[in-house]
Amino acid sequence: MKRGKTLLILCAILVIAIVAIIVEKAVKQHIDTVNTIDEEVFTIDEDDLTQVAIEYNDDSVTLVQNDSTWQISDDTDFPVDQDYVADMLSYFESVHASFIIDDVENYAQYGLDSPEATITFSTADGDSVITFGDFSTIDEKRYICVDKKSVYLIDEDILQYVSGSQDDFLDRDEVYDYSQITSVVVAGDGEANVVYDPDGEYTYTDDYDFYYVDGDDYSPVSESKVTSFVEKLSSMDLTEYETYKATDDDLADYGLDNPTLKVTITGEIPADDSEEDSDDAAVESQTQTIYFAKADDADTAYLYFEGSTIVYAITADDYDDIADVSYGTLRPTEVVSVDWTNVAQLSVDIDDEAYIVNVEYDEKDGNTYTVDDETVDFVTATSLIDSLSLTEVGDDYSKGTEELAFAITLNDEDATVVNVVLYQYDGDSCVVVVDGKTVGLCSRTSMSSLREEITSSILNKGKEVEETEEDSTTDD
Repeated sequence: MKRGKTLLILCAILVIAIVAIIVEKAVKQHIDTVNTIDEEVFTIDEDDLTQVAIEYNDDSVTLVQNDSTWQISDDTDFPVDQDYVADMLSYFESVHASFIIDDVENYAQYGLDSPEATITFSTADGDSVITFGDFSTIDEKRYICVDKKSVYLIDEDILQYVSGSQDDFLDRDEVYDYSQITSVVVAGDGEANVVYDPDGEYTYTDDYDFYYVDGDDYSPVSESKVTSFVEKLSSMDLTEYETYKATDDDLADYGLDNPTLKVTITGEIPADDSEEDSDDAAVESQTQTIYFAKADDADTAYLYFEGSTIVYAITADDYDDIADVSYGTLRPTEVVSVDWTNVAQLSVDIDDEAYIVNVEYDEKDGNTYTVDDETVDFVTATSLIDSLSLTEVGDDYSKGTEELAFAITLNDEDATVVNVVLYQYDGDSCVVVVDGKTVGLCSRTSMSSLREEITSSILNKGKEVEETEEDSTTDD
């Protein structure tokens, strides 16, 4: 009995203690006031700012504005990307919130006791401080506090546009976004001399606007391949840099005093103060030269833009990809490019047999093909000629037996003739010779298909017309 009474007394004491603790916590607890709002809670004007100090996790950077130019406070030689700073600050011109939390006593519950980031905006009138806390669990909106007062839930997490790393503010060089490339010159480990000349009359067709210049010779190259080469340069990863204030001695240390590759691009870009979207927007010509250096067997290559003091590091693979440029990499893949409405005749040699295919064009009916005054169905053959493409480009291939030859005579003032000869090379390829010049290899399967189609068309000359006439007689 005594033991039972003792247990009851102890339980009663425990209950009283628990109640006392709850009451004490209830008395001390402070309930924050939360209200829904839709208003601007912070604003700044970039022109009014004298300094912006950013602390973001373990990074920190302080920017000062002098004569409308932003600089790193403790490193005025650092080239600051002014557009990057302006873009970042634009998100603070008008900060909107969905909720306001007043009478805050415990900032820790919003992650504001140890904020993820703190930004101090300084003007001639004083400082304004924004601290960035956690995200709300309900709607995943960011908590911020302005000047250590009320807490807000902001509509957009503007912290994603902020960086505390000085490197992110570096005004990195970049290849211009050319509206028209006019020339590309490469020397060193790669080699090219390409010009844009849409009115040039260097070949039998006007399908090409870019030409590879070798002395007095102008050979057409693919516009898409020229553009692709420039895009390689534009997309170089310039994240890693060695120095942003390179001296002549620094350039020598990286081998850039004696570059292994030099690329010069000239083209048109929108002129300053011009409207880019306007049809008659003014343009100006700009030239950029990029120097590269890579030691044999090195894993890293270095580069800098002429006129810049920043030396960048790229991988050896990226360097090799850029250096892999030549006439062979830029030449169009098609063996020939003709407008069949402007063809007068096609001569074909197969197994020492020569055939002449005459062509007549009519605006209404298109082309008519005849051999010995008899109609032939040659449309598929012309399509196969159009699709005949190079699998490799080059001029150093051993020619075997001639397998197919054809000459296309154009209906122009000079009766221009384009000669194509295909020779056996191996079981998979044929050597392609155009106008007496070896240009590369093509698929032997493509050659065989073209040869068979031409042979079949010529052997079946006139049959299509006869069958049509027979069908007409039967119908009568």
